Amino acid sequence: MSRKNSVAIMTAISAFLFCTVIVAASLSPLAGTGGAANQFNSVGMWSAVGMILVLYFIPFLMYMLGVEAMRFVMAVLCGFGVLIHLSSAGFILMFSLFSDHQLSEVIFVMGVSLAAAAANVIWFVAAFRSTAEKTSANHLT
Repeated sequence: MSRKNSVAIMTAISAFLFCTVIVAASLSPLAGTGGAANQFNSVGMWSAVGMILVLYFIPFLMYMLGVEAMRFVMAVLCGFGVLIHLSSAGFILMFSLFSDHQLSEVIFVMGVSLAAAAANVIWFVAAFRSTAEKTSANHLT
């Protein structure tokens, strides 16, 4: 599979998981943690999902149109995504430990957040694997 295809697939998975974290958090007790928290199916939730999709789509479109340097811009954004998802998982764990909510109420959000962080790490592998690895793999088959 070509690098562009791998990057496209992993970008789509990463965007889907990021949007899923937002929607899942709006369905959990986390939605009531502050004034800026998004309730499910609210304008705030949909604007957050839309903003994430725009932030994924613009660099991705430029990369698919042939601007190879956008891979590095996407890498910076992906790095921010890893930090966001790992810190979100940590916050969710602390929220469940130090509040009257059970971990079982927020475990899905934490799991999706960790899955999104893993998808972003896999994105780095897909985007920056060396061509030598692909060549040696082709010789083995």
